[in-house]
Amino acid sequence: MKKRRMLLAMLCLLVGGGLASAAHAATTYFDVTDEAGWWFDTGTKIGETRSLAVVKRGTKIKFLQKSSKFGPAAINGASRVESRHTVTSLIWPSKANKNEQIDQPTANQDDQQVTLHTPGLHVFVCKVHPYMLAGVIVDDKTTTGLDIGAKLHLLGVTDPTNASTALPSYSDIGLRLVRAFFVVTSPANWKDYTKVGIPYQPIYPAVPVVLGDPAGNAVNVPDLNAALTGFIDGANIPATITPTTDGVGEVWVDTQYEESVSKGAAKPSTITVIDVAGVNKWKMKRKIALPAQQMNNGHNMWASHDQQYIYQTEWHGKSLFVINRLTGAFEKEIVVGHDPAHVMTRVDTQDVHVSINGEDFVVELFPTPSPKDITFSRNILMQLPGQPQAQPHAHWMGHDGMTMATPNSNSADSTLYSFITNLIVKKEPTGPLPIAAAMNPTSTKTYVSNYLGHSTSVLCGGVAANPVIPACAVGGPGTKIKDIPLLLNGNYDPITPGSVPTGPVGGLPIQTPVSPDGKFVITGNTLTGTITIIDTATDTLVAMVPCDPGCHGVNFGAKADGGYYAYVTSKFSNRLIVLDYDPNNDGVLAPNEPVVAGWVVLADSALPVPTDDVITGNKGMGGQGVLPVPNVYNGWVQKLPTSFCNQLTPAQRNPIGAPVPACS
Repeated sequence: MKKRRMLLAMLCLLVGGGLASAAHAATTYFDVTDEAGWWFDTGTKIGETRSLAVVKRGTKIKFLQKSSKFGPAAINGASRVESRHTVTSLIWPSKANKNEQIDQPTANQDDQQVTLHTPGLHVFVCKVHPYMLAGVIVDDKTTTGLDIGAKLHLLGVTDPTNASTALPSYSDIGLRLVRAFFVVTSPANWKDYTKVGIPYQPIYPAVPVVLGDPAGNAVNVPDLNAALTGFIDGANIPATITPTTDGVGEVWVDTQYEESVSKGAAKPSTITVIDVAGVNKWKMKRKIALPAQQMNNGHNMWASHDQQYIYQTEWHGKSLFVINRLTGAFEKEIVVGHDPAHVMTRVDTQDVHVSINGEDFVVELFPTPSPKDITFSRNILMQLPGQPQAQPHAHWMGHDGMTMATPNSNSADSTLYSFITNLIVKKEPTGPLPIAAAMNPTSTKTYVSNYLGHSTSVLCGGVAANPVIPACAVGGPGTKIKDIPLLLNGNYDPITPGSVPTGPVGGLPIQTPVSPDGKFVITGNTLTGTITIIDTATDTLVAMVPCDPGCHGVNFGAKADGGYYAYVTSKFSNRLIVLDYDPNNDGVLAPNEPVVAGWVVLADSALPVPTDDVITGNKGMGGQGVLPVPNVYNGWVQKLPTSFCNQLTPAQRNPIGAPVPACS
């Protein structure tokens, strides 16, 4: 008991006395919020996070959405969420019983609760917004440090019915998961590229913990901060490198966590516009917060076919916004549903399609009489009657306007939809929490990233049969051809601490577009902080490039000399990476051929930057949606106005090798 009292005394000092009461309370509360970093908020800091509680056995954990106990809203008990969420068990000790796990069949704004008895680390995630993490350590009073648990189950990786598959907490992947929690939930630990020459080293709680090695033996770690410091990080922030070859046009980035004075912490997000050509190339051009509209966590964008208007979603809100690309001025807001995630246009009609991540459909909008005047058309359900709520996220539209593919985060499958029949063609299981889909330039294959499955599923596209792929002829459109493991693929030892990958690896993959010429799939991986590249000729993983914490968004833009850049954003840093993935543009990649050509710091500029609101916090952070203008994907590139078309090479104007269309 003496050791137990000493530990609690240390923790009380760490958090200013707030932890002791939490450790002895019958109920511990988390406010669910839309605020960057504090998505599950205890109101008390442990180290740099407000998303971790330490409790005794038998404590009830309540997640509040209808009201609040902490933060500014606690004054009147008002809810701190506009969006819908789930509370889902992500990590739990191998000895925990099923009643200590929680999941919701649908996204909603209801309060949730679970009672925890088993010592160890329990982590919860929102399946709609999977950067939202809450951690609870049920402490074992017989140990000398906080008990993380000898072995942990990880949703999507281990078999929860088989304790032998659980992962040792004192392992490379165990340490990476603990590190990731404290980076994700601690804005002070995000990587700031304005701090050139200063080591990037997140700070973790300086407390003793008990972990388990592969043999099940307890490992006493006297200082968690010392154990994790230098584990992955520690290098100095480098000076900015400017790409030597221009891009074409500009790049729009959703800096989703950036705060501004008129919206405050409750509704973060700005749009950051970058010039990639011309006099001010590779510099910020504009910041847009939409303060009058209270844009809440703006997440993804697409351009009208004439590139004059930008369609912008808000992932923690209900609206789609239309913005004048040339002036940055707001044009229109239309309510589309809970938690609109991604937006794309249909090539043949210019109809706008928005995935409603907090519900079960994609909303279709008519751009009439002009793209800025969109009106509601219909909701397109992504599941059949009686099937679980889909919660579609990053969908993709076919190059000819005939098909659409959605990754359904709640039902762990992908929907292939036909606009010819206006029917679901097929719903195919993929992997745990599929989050992004992309089609190749002929729409014959779809690639789906499985966020909690750490894999990419390859599926048949929207043709009756693809003679090159026998599986498509057998199963028809929408059939899964294969899964490509990104993390547990033999290139990485997840058990031995300090393991160095021997080949490409990716954990928690997100955006995964196919290059406009169809040769490569490039994915941002948030857990491993890597960019992975798949060769579509063989559907194998061929290359990896280091990224930043929370590597997230990927999109392709034209290079001035032909070929393409991949523009990559990260949630927990403030730089836009410019990836020259195929420098000689020959369509064949050696493992070390892709290079980071340079980057742009999204919080720094040598020029005065026009903005519609004053930036106050998380400067340049939260990079998620990324949109190069002009749109160079097959189907859309042929619709470009002359002003952009004339800046492209013949190969860029028709990336699949058909006769090159004249600029109109």
